[in-house]
Amino acid sequence: MTFDIVQLCDINIDVIDGDRGKNYPHQDELLEAGHCLFLSAKNVTQNGFLFADNQFITQKKDELLNNGKLMRGDIVITTRGTVGNVAIYSDEVPYDNIRINSGMLIIRCGDKIDNYYLYQVLRSKWFYNQILSIQSGSAQPQLPKSHFLKMTIPMPNMNTQHKIAGVLSSIGNKISVNTAINENLEQQAQALYKAWFVDFEPFGGVMPDDWQIVPLDELCDSI
Repeated sequence: MTFDIVQLCDINIDVIDGDRGKNYPHQDELLEAGHCLFLSAKNVTQNGFLFADNQFITQKKDELLNNGKLMRGDIVITTRGTVGNVAIYSDEVPYDNIRINSGMLIIRCGDKIDNYYLYQVLRSKWFYNQILSIQSGSAQPQLPKSHFLKMTIPMPNMNTQHKIAGVLSSIGNKISVNTAINENLEQQAQALYKAWFVDFEPFGGVMPDDWQIVPLDELCDSI
């Protein structure tokens, strides 16, 4: 089966910058909690959204900004620093108000392309190799909007897009579940280590008398 290869500028999508105007939030306006989640590079990873370290802006600041507000179904791609991380604003995301920062783009699909299909293509190794070949900026890698729009994707018919998106989304959901399980086990292991070897909880908060703290090079050779 063969598909047409088309440039992103030729398909039914809107590509939206974040607001870069005078009302762009300063560091002292970013809060630990608030009305609108203001995305940072930490939130958009190779595996989609991660909300472990969040920053927010007030409703007043949100209303002062123009471009960059997410709608459900939108795709986000990072375009500065760590370039090419992709996430989709699905119904499972637990925040109703989200804005991108100035180092990201929003991709909003029209009715001729499946947003989950496009999401899977944009996060593929095939597409990332294109990013590596055209990203600009020697000090800090960048993917300008104009360069992004010149990149290409395979474009099957809508029915095939739905099928591809369905299969890959199912696999992705299983990976997400397994990742969450692994992260939970890692957190348990770290908590157990801290309890035993930092807080000494099993010993009343005191290191046992027959334990020692010694330099690592007394126990092994470095080769």
